[in-house]
Amino acid sequence: MNVKSRMAEMGITQVDMILELQKRGIAVQPPMLSSILRGVYTYPKAKLVLAECEKILTEKAHESV
Repeated sequence: MNVKSRMAEMGITQVDMILELQKRGIAVQPPMLSSILRGVYTYPKAKLVLAECEKILTEKAHESV
């Protein structure tokens, strides 16, 4: 399952994700995050952002159990 659909399933908005990424030292603007989630932006930073998004979603899933 991709990050965007997992976010929707868990009720996490892109703004929530951006704020969480900022706490972890990853600066990303809303248009860039949107492009990354849609698969348009595929540069190395995109891989880093997606990996961190996966970690965040996994942590949130474990918190809600």
